[in-house]
Parts: sequence; structure tokens; C-alpha cells
Amino acid sequence: MVVREKFEGELQELKINVTRMSDMAIAAVEKAYKSLLEKDIELALSVLDEDKKIDKLEEDVEETAILMIAKQQPVATDLRHIISAIKITSELERVGDYAKNIAKSSIRLAKEDLPFENEDVAKMHSACLQMMKMFIDSYNSENLTDAKTLAELDDEIDELYGQVIRSILDGSFSGKKTSNQSSQLLFIVRSYERIGDHITNMAEEILYMVKGRRYHLND
Repeated sequence: MVVREKFEGELQELKINVTRMSDMAIAAVEKAYKSLLEKDIELALSVLDEDKKIDKLEEDVEETAILMIAKQQPVATDLRHIISAIKITSELERVGDYAKNIAKSSIRLAKEDLPFENEDVAKMHSACLQMMKMFIDSYNSENLTDAKTLAELDDEIDELYGQVIRSILDGSFSGKKTSNQSSQLLFIVRSYERIGDHITNMAEEILYMVKGRRYHLND
């Protein structure tokens, strides 16, 4: 009984660290976007520093999870929770990387006289934050309905991504924008598009964790 209680405590700690890493990823995306709008290089650099902490937490979660499997040899639901924690933190690490990429673009754009303004990017940013927050709630409550809804939000981000790409290709985006702003915009919207994909992958892990089956929500 004591062994089981200890294992359940470790499992709960694992979930807490996944949630903590999710919060860190949200903060990174928020700071990256704010640095973009405000031309705040110091804030952008802080995102780069925070990314290292996200990477370290991923390593800690993976190490803990592997030790739990080796020591306890869990089966069924317990094993799925552990495996999902490993895969979700890997996806979160990638979200942190793309937040870092947005921050790097904000540094490159900070020297521009014109402010960075793009309605589609603002919508993509809001949708990604909504997805991240919904993921955390769905993960902690094991809410499958919300997990499936995440894929629908990802479709909206994909559509916005397509709109921006088309606006650049047909020249309607150019206007007063410099070539640097146009090229950085490509990197920024690509980062948001990939963040949406990674969150959808995380939603698939929730479905696997609860149902024990693999579902591909992007198909």
C-alpha cells in the first residue's frame, strides 16, 4: 500500500510538472508577442533565457518518467499517463522553441521605424493562447471534448496562416512594409502555425492517455 501511495504521489508530481511547463510555454509566447509589438529587445532576450528553463524541465520530466517505469513497471492507465507526460513535454519544448523564434524576429524588427501591425498575426496569437489554456484544463480534467475542440482551433490558425502567405505572395501585404518586415512576418506566422500543430499533438496525447487508442485529429 505504501509503495502504491508513493507511486501515485510521483504520478501526481509528474502531472504538476507538465502543467508547470505548459504555463512556462504560455508565458514565453505572450512575452514574445509583447516584445514584437513594443520593440522590447530586453523582453525578447528574456524569452531566449526562459527557453533554457523549459528545456531543463523537459529533461527532468523525462528522467523522472523513465525511472518510474523502470522501478514500478506500471501497466494500463498508469503507463499511458507516464508515456503521455513524456510526449507532451516534448511537444511543449517545441512550443518554447517557436516562441523563441518569434522573439528573435522581434529583435530583428526592433530597428524598424514602422511598428509591427498585423491583424491576422494578432488573431493567430490569441488562438494559440486559447489552445494552450484549453489544453491545460483538458489535461488536468481529462476532458475529451475540449481535447477534440483544440483541433478545430488549429484549423482556424491554419486558415489565418494561409491568408498571410497569400497576402505576401500577391503583394497586398507590402504597402509601407519593408522587405525585412515581410520576411520576418513569414517566420512569425510559420511559428504560430507550428505552435498550433504541436498543441494539437498534445491533445492527441490526452485522448491516448484516457482512451488507450491513438487518434489523429489533424486528419
